[in-house]
Amino acid sequence: MDKRNKIGAANSIVVFGGVNQKWLPSMEAAGWSCHRCYDLRAAESLLLEMGPCVGVVDLSNDDFSLHSLAALVNRNKQVRWIAIVRDEQLNNEAISQFIVNFCLDYFSTPVPCERLKQTIGHQSGMLALERQVWPQLGQFGQQGLQGNTPVMKKLRDQVKRVALSDVPVLINGEIGTGKLVVAEALHQASVRAKKPLVRVNCENLQAGWINEVGQNSYLDYANNGVLVLNEFTLLADDRKKEVLKILSDGVYYHPDGSILTLDIRFIATSSHNFEDLSELDTLTRDLYFRLNVVSLTVPALRERGGDIVLLAEFLLLKYARQYNSVAKTFSEQAKAMLLQYQWPGNVRELISQIKRSVLLVETKCIEAEHLDIPRVTEDKQSLKKIREESERTALLTVLENNKGQISAAARELGVSRATMYRLLNKHDLIPPPRCFRQG
Repeated sequence: MDKRNKIGAANSIVVFGGVNQKWLPSMEAAGWSCHRCYDLRAAESLLLEMGPCVGVVDLSNDDFSLHSLAALVNRNKQVRWIAIVRDEQLNNEAISQFIVNFCLDYFSTPVPCERLKQTIGHQSGMLALERQVWPQLGQFGQQGLQGNTPVMKKLRDQVKRVALSDVPVLINGEIGTGKLVVAEALHQASVRAKKPLVRVNCENLQAGWINEVGQNSYLDYANNGVLVLNEFTLLADDRKKEVLKILSDGVYYHPDGSILTLDIRFIATSSHNFEDLSELDTLTRDLYFRLNVVSLTVPALRERGGDIVLLAEFLLLKYARQYNSVAKTFSEQAKAMLLQYQWPGNVRELISQIKRSVLLVETKCIEAEHLDIPRVTEDKQSLKKIREESERTALLTVLENNKGQISAAARELGVSRATMYRLLNKHDLIPPPRCFRQG
Protein backbone atom coordinates (compact mmCIF):
# COMPACT_ATOMS: atom_id res chain seq x y z
CA MET A 1 0.00 0.00 0.00
CA ASP A 2 1.16 3.52 -0.77
CA LYS A 3 1.58 5.08 2.67
CA ARG A 4 0.69 8.45 1.26
CA ASN A 5 -2.83 7.22 0.62
CA LYS A 6 -3.39 5.77 4.07
CA ILE A 7 -6.02 7.64 6.05
CA GLY A 8 -4.55 9.29 9.13
CA ALA A 9 -0.93 9.02 7.93
CA ALA A 10 1.49 11.63 9.26
CA ASN A 11 1.84 13.28 5.82
CA SER A 12 -1.89 13.59 5.13
CA ILE A 13 -3.87 16.81 4.94
CA VAL A 14 -7.59 17.38 4.46
CA VAL A 15 -8.75 20.12 2.09
CA PHE A 16 -12.19 21.74 2.26
CA GLY A 17 -13.58 23.58 -0.75
CA GLY A 18 -11.87 25.32 -3.61
CA VAL A 19 -11.49 24.24 -7.23
CA ASN A 20 -8.41 24.05 -9.42
CA GLN A 21 -6.09 24.91 -6.56
CA LYS A 22 -2.68 25.31 -8.20
CA TRP A 23 -0.91 24.52 -4.93
CA LEU A 24 -2.43 21.02 -4.61
CA PRO A 25 -0.32 19.33 -7.32
CA SER A 26 2.76 20.85 -5.71
CA MET A 27 1.85 19.37 -2.34
CA GLU A 28 1.09 15.94 -3.82
CA ALA A 29 4.34 15.98 -5.79
CA ALA A 30 6.16 16.63 -2.49
CA GLY A 31 4.64 13.43 -1.04
CA TRP A 32 1.59 14.81 0.76
CA SER A 33 -1.67 12.86 0.55
CA CYS A 34 -4.44 15.43 0.04
CA HIS A 35 -7.98 14.32 0.97
CA ARG A 36 -10.49 16.66 -0.69
CA CYS A 37 -13.93 17.24 0.81
CA TYR A 38 -16.63 19.22 -0.96
CA ASP A 39 -19.59 18.08 1.17
CA LEU A 40 -19.78 19.09 4.83
CA ARG A 41 -22.21 16.22 5.47
CA ALA A 42 -19.36 13.78 4.82
CA ALA A 43 -16.79 15.88 6.66
CA GLU A 44 -17.38 14.53 10.18
CA SER A 45 -16.70 10.91 9.23
CA LEU A 46 -13.62 11.91 7.21
CA LEU A 47 -12.15 13.91 10.10
CA LEU A 48 -12.83 11.07 12.53
CA GLU A 49 -10.95 8.72 10.21
CA MET A 50 -8.08 11.17 9.84
CA GLY A 51 -7.60 11.89 13.54
CA PRO A 52 -5.19 14.75 14.41
CA CYS A 53 -4.08 16.29 11.12
CA VAL A 54 -3.58 19.54 9.19
CA GLY A 55 -6.69 20.96 7.54
CA VAL A 56 -6.85 23.59 4.79
CA VAL A 57 -10.10 25.58 4.45
CA ASP A 58 -10.39 27.33 1.09
CA LEU A 59 -12.81 30.24 1.58
CA SER A 60 -11.87 31.98 -1.65
CA ASN A 61 -14.76 30.53 -3.68
CA ASP A 62 -17.50 30.85 -1.03
CA ASP A 63 -18.27 27.14 -1.30
CA PHE A 64 -19.75 26.74 2.16
CA SER A 65 -21.94 28.57 4.64
CA LEU A 66 -19.46 30.20 7.02
CA HIS A 67 -21.74 29.40 9.96
CA SER A 68 -21.81 25.67 9.12
CA LEU A 69 -18.08 25.64 8.50
CA ALA A 70 -17.38 27.37 11.83
CA ALA A 71 -19.49 24.78 13.66
CA LEU A 72 -17.58 21.95 11.96
CA VAL A 73 -14.17 23.47 12.68
CA ASN A 74 -15.09 24.21 16.30
CA ARG A 75 -16.11 20.57 16.86
CA ASN A 76 -12.83 19.29 15.44
CA LYS A 77 -10.17 20.93 17.56
CA GLN A 78 -7.83 18.01 16.89
CA VAL A 79 -7.24 19.52 13.43
CA ARG A 80 -4.71 22.32 12.84
CA TRP A 81 -6.55 24.65 10.47
CA ILE A 82 -5.11 26.93 7.78
CA ALA A 83 -7.35 29.27 5.75
CA ILE A 84 -7.09 30.44 2.15
CA VAL A 85 -8.89 33.69 1.25
CA ARG A 86 -9.02 36.47 -1.31
CA ASP A 87 -7.45 39.73 -0.11
CA GLU A 88 -10.78 41.59 -0.17
CA GLN A 89 -12.35 38.97 2.09
CA LEU A 90 -10.14 40.16 4.94
CA ASN A 91 -12.40 43.23 5.09
CA ASN A 92 -15.29 40.93 5.99
CA GLU A 93 -15.63 40.90 9.78
CA ALA A 94 -17.14 37.38 9.91
CA ILE A 95 -14.32 35.87 7.86
CA SER A 96 -11.66 37.71 9.85
CA GLN A 97 -13.29 36.46 13.06
CA PHE A 98 -13.32 32.90 11.68
CA ILE A 99 -9.58 33.06 10.94
CA VAL A 100 -8.71 34.55 14.33
CA ASN A 101 -10.87 32.08 16.28
CA PHE A 102 -10.08 28.84 14.50
CA CYS A 103 -7.01 29.05 12.26
CA LEU A 104 -3.30 28.91 13.02
CA ASP A 105 -2.43 30.77 9.80
CA TYR A 106 -3.92 32.03 6.54
CA PHE A 107 -2.79 32.68 2.97
CA SER A 108 -4.17 35.02 0.32
CA THR A 109 -4.65 33.96 -3.28
CA PRO A 110 -2.66 33.36 -5.36
CA VAL A 111 -1.21 30.95 -2.81
CA PRO A 112 2.60 30.96 -2.47
CA CYS A 113 3.16 27.22 -2.78
CA GLU A 114 6.55 27.03 -1.08
CA ARG A 115 5.45 29.06 1.94
CA LEU A 116 2.27 27.00 2.29
CA LYS A 117 4.31 23.79 2.02
CA GLN A 118 6.63 25.01 4.78
CA THR A 119 3.70 25.99 7.03
CA ILE A 120 1.93 22.65 6.57
CA GLY A 121 5.20 20.83 7.22
CA HIS A 122 5.75 22.83 10.41
CA GLN A 123 2.22 22.12 11.68
CA SER A 124 2.63 18.43 10.89
CA GLY A 125 5.82 18.51 12.95
CA MET A 126 3.94 20.14 15.82
CA LEU A 127 1.40 17.29 15.69
CA ALA A 128 4.26 14.79 15.95
CA LEU A 129 5.63 16.66 18.99
CA GLU A 130 2.15 16.69 20.51
CA ARG A 131 1.94 12.91 20.18
CA GLN A 132 5.41 12.63 21.72
CA VAL A 133 4.75 14.77 24.81
CA TRP A 134 1.12 13.69 25.23
CA PRO A 135 1.17 10.01 24.27
CA GLN A 136 -1.95 9.26 26.32
CA LEU A 137 -4.08 11.28 23.87
CA GLY A 138 -6.45 8.76 22.34
CA GLN A 139 -5.74 6.20 25.07
CA PHE A 140 -8.00 5.10 27.89
CA GLY A 141 -8.12 2.57 30.67
CA GLN A 142 -9.91 -0.54 29.45
CA GLN A 143 -11.82 -1.28 32.66
CA GLY A 144 -15.18 -2.56 31.43
CA LEU A 145 -14.04 -2.53 27.78
CA GLN A 146 -11.77 -5.57 27.94
CA GLY A 147 -12.14 -8.25 25.33
CA ASN A 148 -10.71 -9.86 22.22
CA THR A 149 -13.94 -10.40 20.31
CA PRO A 150 -14.48 -8.39 17.12
CA VAL A 151 -17.36 -6.38 18.65
CA MET A 152 -15.18 -5.14 21.53
CA LYS A 153 -12.15 -4.44 19.35
CA LYS A 154 -14.43 -2.42 17.08
CA LEU A 155 -15.87 -0.49 20.04
CA ARG A 156 -12.43 0.33 21.47
CA ASP A 157 -11.24 1.51 18.05
CA GLN A 158 -14.32 3.70 17.67
CA VAL A 159 -13.79 5.20 21.13
CA LYS A 160 -10.18 6.11 20.28
CA ARG A 161 -11.15 7.82 17.03
CA VAL A 162 -14.31 9.57 18.25
CA ALA A 163 -12.59 10.83 21.42
CA LEU A 164 -10.27 13.05 19.38
CA SER A 165 -13.11 15.23 18.05
CA ASP A 166 -15.65 17.37 19.87
CA VAL A 167 -18.82 16.19 18.11
CA PRO A 168 -21.83 15.13 20.18
CA VAL A 169 -21.98 11.36 20.68
CA LEU A 170 -24.95 9.07 21.31
CA ILE A 171 -24.09 5.83 23.13
CA ASN A 172 -26.77 3.20 22.67
CA GLY A 173 -27.15 -0.23 24.25
CA GLU A 174 -29.29 -2.43 26.44
CA ILE A 175 -29.66 -1.71 30.15
CA GLY A 176 -26.56 -2.75 32.05
CA THR A 177 -24.14 -2.92 29.10
CA GLY A 178 -21.82 -0.20 30.41
CA LYS A 179 -22.76 2.90 28.44
CA LEU A 180 -21.42 5.22 31.14
CA VAL A 181 -18.12 3.30 31.08
CA VAL A 182 -17.85 4.13 27.37
CA ALA A 183 -18.67 7.78 28.09
CA GLU A 184 -15.87 7.88 30.67
CA ALA A 185 -13.47 6.27 28.17
CA LEU A 186 -14.33 8.94 25.58
CA HIS A 187 -13.59 11.64 28.13
CA GLN A 188 -10.36 9.99 29.30
CA ALA A 189 -9.01 9.69 25.74
CA SER A 190 -9.88 13.25 24.71
CA VAL A 191 -8.14 16.60 25.01
CA ARG A 192 -10.72 17.37 27.72
CA ALA A 193 -9.43 14.54 29.95
CA LYS A 194 -8.23 16.95 32.64
CA LYS A 195 -11.48 18.92 32.56
CA PRO A 196 -14.71 17.99 34.39
CA LEU A 197 -16.98 15.12 33.41
CA VAL A 198 -20.48 15.96 34.66
CA ARG A 199 -23.20 13.28 34.61
CA VAL A 200 -26.88 14.15 34.57
CA ASN A 201 -29.56 11.56 35.42
CA CYS A 202 -32.23 12.63 32.94
CA GLU A 203 -35.08 10.66 34.53
CA ASN A 204 -34.95 12.71 37.73
CA LEU A 205 -34.08 16.10 36.24
CA GLN A 206 -36.37 18.76 37.66
CA ALA A 207 -37.09 22.38 36.78
CA GLY A 208 -34.17 24.58 37.74
CA TRP A 209 -31.64 21.79 37.16
CA ILE A 210 -29.24 24.23 35.55
CA ASN A 211 -28.90 26.15 38.82
CA GLU A 212 -29.56 23.52 41.48
CA VAL A 213 -25.89 22.73 42.17
CA GLY A 214 -25.54 26.06 43.96
CA GLN A 215 -24.09 29.34 42.81
CA ASN A 216 -22.55 27.57 39.82
CA SER A 217 -24.83 25.64 37.46
CA TYR A 218 -24.23 22.22 35.93
CA LEU A 219 -23.23 24.10 32.79
CA ASP A 220 -20.67 26.16 34.73
CA TYR A 221 -19.13 22.97 36.09
CA ALA A 222 -19.18 21.20 32.71
CA ASN A 223 -17.86 24.15 30.71
CA ASN A 224 -14.63 23.24 28.88
CA GLY A 225 -15.40 19.64 29.80
CA VAL A 226 -18.03 17.01 29.07
CA LEU A 227 -21.73 16.81 29.97
CA VAL A 228 -23.21 13.30 29.93
CA LEU A 229 -27.00 13.09 29.53
CA ASN A 230 -27.78 9.63 30.92
CA GLU A 231 -30.94 8.14 29.30
CA PHE A 232 -31.79 11.39 27.50
CA THR A 233 -35.16 10.12 26.20
CA LEU A 234 -36.45 10.22 29.81
CA LEU A 235 -36.07 14.00 30.00
CA ALA A 236 -39.30 15.91 30.67
CA ASP A 237 -40.49 17.97 27.68
CA ASP A 238 -39.43 21.27 29.26
CA ARG A 239 -35.95 19.86 29.95
CA LYS A 240 -35.69 18.69 26.33
CA LYS A 241 -36.50 22.21 25.16
CA GLU A 242 -33.79 23.63 27.44
CA VAL A 243 -31.16 21.18 26.16
CA LEU A 244 -32.16 21.83 22.54
CA LYS A 245 -31.76 25.58 23.06
CA ILE A 246 -28.35 25.11 24.68
CA LEU A 247 -27.22 22.90 21.80
CA SER A 248 -28.55 25.38 19.26
CA ASP A 249 -27.33 28.65 20.81
CA GLY A 250 -24.06 27.55 22.37
CA VAL A 251 -24.66 30.00 25.22
CA TYR A 252 -26.55 30.03 28.51
CA TYR A 253 -28.26 33.04 30.03
CA HIS A 254 -27.85 33.19 33.81
CA PRO A 255 -30.82 34.42 35.86
CA ASP A 256 -28.84 37.59 36.63
CA GLY A 257 -28.70 38.36 32.91
CA SER A 258 -25.05 37.44 32.37
CA ILE A 259 -24.19 35.21 29.42
CA LEU A 260 -22.08 32.09 29.68
CA THR A 261 -20.45 31.11 26.39
CA LEU A 262 -20.39 27.33 26.38
CA ASP A 263 -17.56 25.06 25.31
CA ILE A 264 -19.03 21.70 26.24
CA ARG A 265 -18.91 18.30 24.61
CA PHE A 266 -22.26 16.55 24.89
CA ILE A 267 -22.46 12.77 25.28
CA ALA A 268 -25.87 11.13 25.56
CA THR A 269 -26.78 7.57 26.48
CA SER A 270 -29.96 5.61 25.83
CA SER A 271 -31.24 2.06 26.09
CA HIS A 272 -34.05 2.96 23.67
CA ASN A 273 -34.24 1.18 20.30
CA PHE A 274 -34.09 3.89 17.63
CA GLU A 275 -34.83 1.65 14.64
CA ASP A 276 -38.28 3.22 14.24
CA LEU A 277 -37.98 6.98 14.75
CA SER A 278 -41.70 7.43 14.09
CA GLU A 279 -42.29 6.08 17.61
CA LEU A 280 -40.57 9.14 19.09
CA ASP A 281 -42.40 12.35 19.87
CA THR A 282 -41.28 15.46 17.99
CA LEU A 283 -39.15 16.88 20.82
CA THR A 284 -37.32 13.60 21.43
CA ARG A 285 -36.74 13.14 17.72
CA ASP A 286 -35.30 16.66 17.39
CA LEU A 287 -33.00 16.06 20.34
CA TYR A 288 -31.99 12.67 18.92
CA PHE A 289 -30.86 14.27 15.66
CA ARG A 290 -28.91 16.94 17.56
CA LEU A 291 -27.09 14.42 19.75
CA ASN A 292 -26.61 11.63 17.22
CA VAL A 293 -23.79 13.19 15.21
CA VAL A 294 -21.80 10.04 15.95
CA SER A 295 -23.34 6.91 17.47
CA LEU A 296 -21.63 4.10 19.37
CA THR A 297 -23.37 0.84 20.17
CA VAL A 298 -22.32 -1.09 23.26
CA PRO A 299 -22.82 -4.82 22.60
CA ALA A 300 -24.91 -6.95 24.92
CA LEU A 301 -22.85 -9.26 27.14
CA ARG A 302 -24.29 -12.36 25.40
CA GLU A 303 -22.71 -11.08 22.14
CA ARG A 304 -19.21 -10.99 23.63
CA GLY A 305 -18.51 -14.74 23.60
CA GLY A 306 -15.29 -15.72 25.37
CA ASP A 307 -14.87 -12.17 26.64
CA ILE A 308 -17.45 -13.01 29.30
CA VAL A 309 -14.94 -15.20 31.15
CA LEU A 310 -12.18 -12.58 30.71
CA LEU A 311 -14.42 -9.89 32.19
CA ALA A 312 -15.61 -12.20 34.99
CA GLU A 313 -11.99 -12.93 35.96
CA PHE A 314 -11.21 -9.21 36.03
CA LEU A 315 -14.26 -8.57 38.25
CA LEU A 316 -13.33 -11.51 40.50
CA LEU A 317 -9.87 -10.02 41.11
CA LYS A 318 -11.37 -6.57 41.73
CA TYR A 319 -14.05 -7.60 44.23
CA ALA A 320 -11.95 -10.29 45.95
CA ARG A 321 -9.49 -7.53 46.85
CA GLN A 322 -12.28 -5.13 47.79
CA TYR A 323 -14.03 -7.63 50.11
CA ASN A 324 -10.84 -9.40 51.30
CA SER A 325 -12.02 -12.73 49.89
CA VAL A 326 -9.89 -15.84 49.29
CA ALA A 327 -11.56 -16.46 45.91
CA LYS A 328 -9.07 -16.36 43.03
CA THR A 329 -10.39 -18.35 40.08
CA PHE A 330 -13.34 -20.12 38.43
CA SER A 331 -13.65 -23.86 37.86
CA GLU A 332 -14.09 -25.08 34.29
CA GLN A 333 -17.73 -25.91 35.06
CA ALA A 334 -18.29 -22.37 36.38
CA LYS A 335 -16.71 -20.90 33.24
CA ALA A 336 -18.96 -23.07 31.07
CA MET A 337 -21.98 -21.83 32.98
CA LEU A 338 -20.91 -18.20 32.55
CA LEU A 339 -20.65 -18.80 28.79
CA GLN A 340 -23.97 -20.62 28.32
CA TYR A 341 -26.07 -18.07 30.22
CA GLN A 342 -27.79 -15.34 28.17
CA TRP A 343 -27.13 -12.47 30.64
CA PRO A 344 -30.31 -10.43 30.16
CA GLY A 345 -29.00 -7.96 32.75
CA ASN A 346 -25.69 -7.68 30.89
CA VAL A 347 -22.52 -6.49 32.69
CA ARG A 348 -24.53 -5.12 35.60
CA GLU A 349 -25.96 -8.60 36.25
CA LEU A 350 -22.51 -10.18 35.93
CA ILE A 351 -21.16 -7.74 38.53
CA SER A 352 -23.95 -8.73 40.94
CA GLN A 353 -23.22 -12.42 40.37
CA ILE A 354 -19.48 -11.99 40.99
CA LYS A 355 -20.04 -9.88 44.10
CA ARG A 356 -22.43 -12.47 45.50
CA SER A 357 -20.02 -15.34 44.82
CA VAL A 358 -17.04 -13.48 46.29
CA LEU A 359 -18.97 -12.70 49.47
CA LEU A 360 -20.33 -16.23 49.97
CA VAL A 361 -17.52 -18.55 48.81
CA GLU A 362 -14.99 -19.85 51.35
CA THR A 363 -12.59 -21.48 48.88
CA LYS A 364 -10.10 -20.18 46.35
CA CYS A 365 -12.07 -21.63 43.43
CA ILE A 366 -15.61 -20.54 42.55
CA GLU A 367 -17.58 -23.60 41.47
CA ALA A 368 -20.72 -23.77 39.34
CA GLU A 369 -22.91 -24.22 42.42
CA HIS A 370 -21.64 -20.91 43.80
CA LEU A 371 -23.19 -19.09 40.85
CA ASP A 372 -26.87 -18.26 41.19
CA ILE A 373 -27.49 -18.75 37.47
CA PRO A 374 -30.55 -20.61 36.08
CA ARG A 375 -29.55 -23.98 34.59
CA VAL A 376 -30.55 -24.95 31.07
CA THR A 377 -33.09 -27.77 31.33
CA GLU A 378 -34.63 -30.06 28.75
CA ASP A 379 -37.81 -28.05 29.02
CA LYS A 380 -36.09 -24.88 27.84
CA GLN A 381 -37.38 -21.80 29.54
CA SER A 382 -38.46 -18.84 27.48
CA LEU A 383 -35.99 -15.98 27.23
CA LYS A 384 -38.55 -13.76 28.95
CA LYS A 385 -38.77 -16.09 31.94
CA ILE A 386 -35.00 -16.37 32.18
CA ARG A 387 -34.65 -12.60 32.11
CA GLU A 388 -37.33 -12.14 34.78
CA GLU A 389 -35.73 -14.73 37.07
CA SER A 390 -32.31 -13.21 36.56
CA GLU A 391 -33.61 -9.71 37.19
CA ARG A 392 -35.33 -10.87 40.39
CA THR A 393 -32.16 -12.62 41.56
CA ALA A 394 -30.08 -9.51 40.88
CA LEU A 395 -32.53 -7.39 42.88
CA LEU A 396 -32.42 -9.77 45.84
CA THR A 397 -28.63 -9.84 45.72
CA VAL A 398 -28.19 -6.08 45.66
CA LEU A 399 -30.76 -5.65 48.44
CA GLU A 400 -28.91 -8.26 50.48
CA ASN A 401 -25.60 -6.46 49.88
CA ASN A 402 -27.13 -3.19 51.04
CA LYS A 403 -29.01 -4.62 54.05
CA GLY A 404 -32.41 -3.85 52.52
CA GLN A 405 -31.68 -0.14 52.00
CA ILE A 406 -33.53 0.69 48.78
CA SER A 407 -31.72 3.99 48.12
CA ALA A 408 -28.30 2.36 48.49
CA ALA A 409 -29.36 -0.59 46.33
CA ALA A 410 -30.63 1.78 43.64
CA ARG A 411 -27.30 3.62 43.63
CA GLU A 412 -25.38 0.35 43.22
CA LEU A 413 -27.56 -0.61 40.25
CA GLY A 414 -27.27 2.88 38.77
CA VAL A 415 -31.04 3.49 38.68
CA SER A 416 -33.33 5.99 40.35
CA ARG A 417 -35.42 5.21 43.43
CA ALA A 418 -38.55 5.41 41.26
CA THR A 419 -37.14 2.79 38.85
CA MET A 420 -36.05 0.64 41.80
CA TYR A 421 -39.55 0.68 43.27
CA ARG A 422 -41.07 -0.22 39.90
CA LEU A 423 -38.74 -3.21 39.64
CA LEU A 424 -39.48 -4.28 43.21
CA ASN A 425 -43.23 -4.04 42.59
CA LYS A 426 -42.87 -5.95 39.33
CA HIS A 427 -41.26 -8.88 41.17
CA ASP A 428 -43.43 -8.57 44.29
CA LEU A 429 -40.41 -7.71 46.43
CA ILE A 430 -41.94 -5.01 48.65
CA PRO A 431 -42.02 -6.83 52.02
CA PRO A 432 -42.41 -5.27 55.47
CA PRO A 433 -39.45 -3.03 56.47
CA ARG A 434 -36.11 -4.81 57.16
CA CYS A 435 -37.37 -8.15 55.88
CA PHE A 436 -35.40 -8.41 52.65
CA ARG A 437 -33.15 -11.24 53.80
CA GLN A 438 -34.06 -14.63 52.42
CA GLY A 439 -34.39 -17.80 54.46
